[in-house]
Amino acid sequence: MNFNTRLKQLRQKNKLTQGELADILGLKPTAISNYESERNEPSFDKLISLSKYFDVSCDYLLGVTDSYLPVGGEVLDKDIVELFDLYQQLSPESVFEIKNYAKYLIYKQKH
Repeated sequence: MNFNTRLKQLRQKNKLTQGELADILGLKPTAISNYESERNEPSFDKLISLSKYFDVSCDYLLGVTDSYLPVGGEVLDKDIVELFDLYQQLSPESVFEIKNYAKYLIYKQKH
């Protein structure tokens, strides 16, 4: 996944418009639109600001890794990242169901 797609996903996940994110970062209103449409790329300073705001690594934003952040010095397993990405797409009702199902699977595994 490339930078423009990651940026758009993170912005939408945080329920921000392009203009709102631009205001937060002190950018012109069209800047985020230009990033997301690949008409422009952020400077290193803006990339760092984006990664800090969304609490992800620059490597994640740039598509170098699928891990949001290293955990305990180790990169998250690819299956965990995939599961997390799927989880983020679920409705609140589905999240409730998946948690209950996971608890059931753990119970079943132990017995």
